[in-house]
Amino acid sequence: MSDPLVRLNFALQSIEEPLSAAMAHTMAYDTLHLFANDQHEVRLVCVLPEDANEGDIISLNATHLLARDARYCVEHILSLENIEIGHVSLVLSHIGFRDDSNEYVLQLMLHGLHATLKDSAEFDVIITPHESGFLAPIITNATGTKSHSLRHYFTHFSSSILSFF
Repeated sequence: MSDPLVRLNFALQSIEEPLSAAMAHTMAYDTLHLFANDQHEVRLVCVLPEDANEGDIISLNATHLLARDARYCVEHILSLENIEIGHVSLVLSHIGFRDDSNEYVLQLMLHGLHATLKDSAEFDVIITPHESGFLAPIITNATGTKSHSLRHYFTHFSSSILSFF
């Protein structure tokens, strides 16, 4: 699959802006259903707003409904080519299962000079992992464990000796 099925767009912020009444339906989004591919990624196309400039940073954060920090995030520095095309493709990777639910709040943000927030939009999403989801590889280092435990032993031994004085 070469093209993502979902295109995210920034909503108009003010009721007083021209065309905002005609675009009011864009303010109330239905829940998006995103499906991870076999590489455990979700690819999204983000349409850039008119005030996007070269060097601005567009970021996408997916935060679980019961969490405080983003579980999936990606950011991209806009190039002149991105501005000319009018959109940028962002990829959320390492999509895995959660025990309780897969409901997230997706935040799309455009940051300008000195990290000022220029535009933002929020979406309710359900992210479905591919098959069993992403499983991080477990890395074991037997020699590092042995030297760490020996150092740990000497640290405790020396602190015990010093505690007598």
